Order: sequence, then structure tokens, then C-alpha cells
Amino acid sequence: MASPARPNAVQLVVKLSKYCNLRCSYCYEFKYLSEKRRMSLLQIGTMFQHMAEYAYKHEIEQLDFIWHGGEPFMIPVDYYEEIADLQKKILGDVACVTNGVQSNMTIMTNRHIKMLKDKTLFDYMGISFDVYGDQRVDIKGKLRTNTVINNMQKLVDNDIYVGAIAVLARNTLDHAIKIYDFYDKLSMSMRFLPFYMSSFEDQVSEHALTYNEIVGTLNQLFDRWAQSESATPLEPIGEYMDYAIAHIAGVTPGTYNKHTEELVYLVDIDGSIWGISEPYKAGYQYGNIFKQSFEEILDSAGREKTTIEAEARIAHYCKDCRFQDSCTGSFVADATTEQQNMLSDHGCLLRPVIEHIVTRLMESGFPQEIMKTGIVRTNNTTLQVPL
Repeated sequence: MASPARPNAVQLVVKLSKYCNLRCSYCYEFKYLSEKRRMSLLQIGTMFQHMAEYAYKHEIEQLDFIWHGGEPFMIPVDYYEEIADLQKKILGDVACVTNGVQSNMTIMTNRHIKMLKDKTLFDYMGISFDVYGDQRVDIKGKLRTNTVINNMQKLVDNDIYVGAIAVLARNTLDHAIKIYDFYDKLSMSMRFLPFYMSSFEDQVSEHALTYNEIVGTLNQLFDRWAQSESATPLEPIGEYMDYAIAHIAGVTPGTYNKHTEELVYLVDIDGSIWGISEPYKAGYQYGNIFKQSFEEILDSAGREKTTIEAEARIAHYCKDCRFQDSCTGSFVADATTEQQNMLSDHGCLLRPVIEHIVTRLMESGFPQEIMKTGIVRTNNTTLQVPL
């Protein structure tokens, strides 16, 4: 198998442990949340070594590690200090190495505050908090909303900036606008993550939303964002607005190529590594970062299979779309099993959302504004308009 071209950046979402103090019923790791097993320092060092070798050989510009769970802050701070020392020793000469952590914000001691302020390991932090709804409960079934809000205040008081994720599922659907308003008032960027992965079949029937519900909510969120005085960044609305602006401006960003542009990989506790579209699915594993070089992982049969199927989905679902030239198709390419089912039944949900945004922008007189200068600054990039 011929080696594909290499991306110049890699992001590893590292499942350091799946142990968690919450029992959110929509969590795709639900079956494993009581397991205290974690990656060993020896295994983490091996992962760092393989990534260092890959980065040196291919002149990778950015290596980003997102430490994930479970709840990462159930692991002692001392362990992260040891990981930081190990990373500096092995990856210290790599051009740019960054680290993030994703927390449910139920644990925030003075040591955690100091670790975050000093950037002992973590350069940035994300929090997972729906604000409204009744799913984010502890093992006794008790909501931990007040604990999370109090801990968020600790971050604010210590000038520690975070971004937020809220799950868009059955229990949060009716609260989506209020959730955005909450983060907008805090000037805290956020992402809505529609329920997209499941641990067991009952989760899908209990939490999954219909195509029309997701489209309608995303359209409402764009309208709310557009009305906000601060327009706090909101994803995936920002990404979809980029596609709408590119369409209006006649700019072609190019179709997503998974072979050369795949940047994000999930690393499970045992070192098994997957793409984000088919994590944990039999036959789609890329390899094992504890046992193989990253180069071998990229050249694996599992990755080749995933890539071929991604290209086939783009060819099938994007070919007749009026936004084909302005949308990269990455949503279709990296669709999970649940998202693929929705694609099969209804088509791509981005199309009506982009259509809605284009309509709103046209009504606002936006096209006349961008044609004055020939420059469009979108959420993620700067585009040169062909005047």
C-alpha cells in the first residue's frame, strides 16, 4: 500500500482513563465509567516516543494532545506533573506541542487551579456542561449543576479561560437557546455537539434527535447568534457560516481529503487508535500507538478502509448539492454510524442549515459589503473574493 501524503499537524484525543464520577445517560463511554484503569507512564512515554519520531521525520508543525475521559481530574495532579516531565523529555525539541483537557467541572481544587494557571501541562481547557437538562448526574442520581457553576466561578476569578461543549440531545433540545445565552453572557466560546455516538442501542432511542429537530435548532441558534451583541463564537454554526460566505463570495475551499487532511485521532486506554468517524467499531481500528509507529498506523488497512468509505460518501451525497464547491464535505466524510444512518434517510443536514444562513446573509445586505473590499474574514479564515 502506498503511503499517503502527511498532514502537517496531528491531534490525539487521549483516553487516559474512563473512570468518572458522573453517569450521564447519553455518554458513549457509559459502560466503562466505573473502571479505574488508566494508561501507565510507560505506555504514555511510548506514545510520546512514536509521535516524536513521526514529527521529526515528517517535519510536523503541531502536535496537540487532548486528555480525555471519563473525568480527567479524578486522576491525581501528581500524575499530570509526571506526564508533563515525560513529555518535555521526549518531545521537548518538537516545534510546537500543546495540551488540552476536557473536564465535567465537578472537581476543582486549589492544586487544579494552580496547575491550570501555571500551565504545568495543559495549555487550554474545555468543559462539558449542558447548563439545563437532567442527565448530568452523579452515581447517586444527583444533579451536580451548582458544583459545576461554583467551579466555573473559580476559573473566572483566576482568569483561566475555557471553552464549553453542550450535548444537543432529547433532554437539552428545548433549552438550546438558553444554553447559548448562558455562555454568551460569559463571553465563553462553545460548541453544540448533537448526539452522535452511542454505547448501547437504548441510548439512541432515548436521546437521538430527528433530522428536522437538529436542522431547526441549528437554524434557531444561528439567528440567536446573529442577534447577540457580543456574538460569542458558536460551533458548529461558525463552520457552517464559513461555507455560506464562501458560497456567496464564489470562493472554493476545496473538498476534504481524508488521506492528506485527517488531523484528529482517538487513542483508547489500551493504545488502540481510531479515526473520529468509526471509533471502537470492529474492522476500523487504525492500529495501536503503544505497539506501532504512527507511520504504520497511517498506512494501516483500517485507515485505508475508513478513507475509501469517506470518499464514497462524499461522492454520493455531495455531488448534487448546490453548496458542493463551497463546503468541504468533511461532515459527510467523517460521519459516525448514527450520522450515516441520518444521511441515508434524509440526506446531509448541513444543506438546509447553510441555505438558511445564506438567506439571512442575503437579507442583511452582506454580499454588497463583501464586494466593496474583495476580502471576507470568516470564522476560521480570510478569503479573497474574485471580483
